[in-house]
Amino acid sequence: MAWSSRDAIRPFLFVVRLFAWLSAIIVMGVTAWAVTKTDGYRVVYPLVIAVLSTAFYIPAMVVSTMKRNRGYMLPLDIVFSYLWLAAFIFLAQHIGQENCRWFYWGVSTACARKRTAEAFSFLAFFWTLCAMCFEIFNFYYSGKERPEGMHPHGEKRLHPEAGRAPLDAPADVAQPAA
Repeated sequence: MAWSSRDAIRPFLFVVRLFAWLSAIIVMGVTAWAVTKTDGYRVVYPLVIAVLSTAFYIPAMVVSTMKRNRGYMLPLDIVFSYLWLAAFIFLAQHIGQENCRWFYWGVSTACARKRTAEAFSFLAFFWTLCAMCFEIFNFYYSGKERPEGMHPHGEKRLHPEAGRAPLDAPADVAQPAA
């Protein structure tokens, strides 16, 4: 069995989706704690996105290892990349409102948890964006590698000996000069 370019993408796609899933689990844990302990409404949205990501990325990791994967998870990656970007923005705004300063001498566990959620939400966005790029490459390479004789969209080829269009071709198709 020959090793193709599509086969080379599959391990990277699995690892990137695994990292996105792990980042979503960390964000889910930190934001679930924040929802139960604080009254911040801005952490509910990242919590929902983290829960949806952990649910949807388990099948996505399985599909990314399959040989017949032809870019089926591309819409999922597109949607979740934008959702994670919005979650990162919400968490960054929440941290800006809570007086968490970067150069503060004391160690505050609340600020550390907020920064952890913000950092891992950005990592989830980054890994989802990387998965989207790998899925685009996978879609591109799966279209290039088709068996001989198959043509995209069922188009008819000119017969090499005839030198003219098939009989059922539309009338506006120009006939080649003989």
